Amino acid sequence: MKCPHCDNKVGIEIDMHSDGYAKDLLECTSCGTVWLEKASQIITVNKQAA
Repeated sequence: MKCPHCDNKVGIEIDMHSDGYAKDLLECTSCGTVWLEKASQIITVNKQAA
């Protein structure tokens, strides 16, 4: 799996929040992009400036 914004393959994590986590919400630790990957489709939720 890789980040759809910066192509980082190492620091991809489940996005954690103080009130829990979203099972399918992923976050890149390199650029901060948050996205969902559903049925081979990538839906960017929040794209940070790299």
